[in-house]
Amino acid sequence: MTHHRSVLSHWQTLVLVFLITACSSDATKLSSPDTTASSTCSASSASALVPGQVTTPLSGTSLCVGGGSGGAEYALVAFNGSTVPTATASVVLQSNGTSAPSSSILTNVIASRTLAIDLSGSGASALASEADVGGFHARLRATESRVLTRLIPGARRAVAAHQSGSAVLRDVIPSSVQVGQFLRLNTNADSACTDPSYSIGRVVAVTSKAIVVADTANPAGGYTDAEYQSIAVTFDTLVDPLDTKNFGQPSDIDGNGHVVLFFTRSVNALTPAGSSSYIGGFFFARDLFPTSSTSDFEGCASSNYGEMFYLMVADPSGTINGNARSKSMVTTSTIGTVAHEYQHLINAARRMYVNTSATSFEEVWLNEGLSHVAEELLFYAQANLQPRQDLDATLLRSSQTYISAFNSDASANLGRFREFLVAPATSSPYADNDSLSTRGATWSFLRYAVDRQGTTDSNMWYQLVNSSMTGLDNLQQVFGTGLAAVFRDWATSALSDDVAGVAITYQQPSWNFRSIYDASSGSYPLNTVSLTAGSTTTLTADGGSAAYARFSVANGGAGQVVWGTLPSNVQLTLVRTK
Repeated sequence: MTHHRSVLSHWQTLVLVFLITACSSDATKLSSPDTTASSTCSASSASALVPGQVTTPLSGTSLCVGGGSGGAEYALVAFNGSTVPTATASVVLQSNGTSAPSSSILTNVIASRTLAIDLSGSGASALASEADVGGFHARLRATESRVLTRLIPGARRAVAAHQSGSAVLRDVIPSSVQVGQFLRLNTNADSACTDPSYSIGRVVAVTSKAIVVADTANPAGGYTDAEYQSIAVTFDTLVDPLDTKNFGQPSDIDGNGHVVLFFTRSVNALTPAGSSSYIGGFFFARDLFPTSSTSDFEGCASSNYGEMFYLMVADPSGTINGNARSKSMVTTSTIGTVAHEYQHLINAARRMYVNTSATSFEEVWLNEGLSHVAEELLFYAQANLQPRQDLDATLLRSSQTYISAFNSDASANLGRFREFLVAPATSSPYADNDSLSTRGATWSFLRYAVDRQGTTDSNMWYQLVNSSMTGLDNLQQVFGTGLAAVFRDWATSALSDDVAGVAITYQQPSWNFRSIYDASSGSYPLNTVSLTAGSTTTLTADGGSAAYARFSVANGGAGQVVWGTLPSNVQLTLVRTK
């Protein structure tokens, strides 16, 4: 993936946050400045805040802030709180007594940028594997919603009858599987219940929780049976305990008590020749549906009828679409991809067969966000670290174990979050798409929201997965009716995180993003604009997105920003950091 670089310079800031809520249409809402307010702002009348002070909400049509005895710097963050991601809102700002900030948006500058971490995606499994190459994942989730959702009630009845012994369903994945056995599995990722594309797989490893199957048509130079066995053991001892603790146990519709990991060239074939990113694996909910129709159930004929997902294979010579995949590269990506896809499997399975009041699958953005949480949890487990430790570059560079775990399981999330930071005004955490920027924003918000609760993390993740609601309704059920304020404060934290003196509400306790981005690329990539004296600037943001502006006020001076009548339900938050 191509990652955008920021051109921001060094800073200390004061933040003002707009929360624009309840936009009911796609039309842009626009404020009109009241230019008569400028005469009322002077050094004697300017608001005096101490560095790190946060005030919310503000009222009125303008702000007047002072430069104090040494000058000050400020920022405006316009956050559109509409629950409709396509509903844009704009705020027109007029500035007086302001100038462009002279300091960097970084507060923690690393003297030596030698941290061997990767935010480019080249060594980060999940960023590449979960890139929506050619819109693949969006199409997959859309197919599940369009074709499979209506079949859920009948599938529940059919599986219940099968498990009670009153009905017989065709087993694709047998209840008893042995090493050396061959399975005929549908790998068509474009069609749910029709047009199967079968591959023959050989069972290469069976452990207490995993059945590993290798496509007999896989390219040469791939894993040995012993290496497949090692992956199966890692699933048993690391991934399965981690995902089931946080999200719940999957169903067991095929009665074998295992999850099938199918390593197949069909996954490699999903990535076009020459693509800068790749698909490393997928889960398809069609495999949770019975194949045979009954009098009250429409079967999904090409389902594999079992708990399973599909994984990329090594292809050192690039025999598939010319895309070479070394064994080491696939090894780096595999466990993170397994943790990610396992969350998808658990989420769908529990909505179908455990939490039977659910009527549909989870919305794409939240489902993907939870799978990226699974990757982060894998990082903590691999590195023997915990959330809410404000992990920074100094800590990560102190151990090769930390560096390796970060590159394998955490750098991808920061890579996706970078995509949000470079385009925050059009990157909503609940956008109805599958872009990297949406994924990065959703993951960051979920981590922030759970950190803010300060309770046992696994309980919060479990509640989100084991819900009959979806999307924002699901979040509100877990985090409470003040969800709009949580989104507002999260938007603030994207700018004020790890700024000295800022209250914990406006920080992100698990990660010191400034330190890590500085160590890897030399800058914190948040996209902002500057407000200078006499300028008129329009900040526009999609629903759930934010636009950021910065300005400074001279020593002994006063700076004013005028916005007039704001769109409905706007909240203003003021934070001073210098």
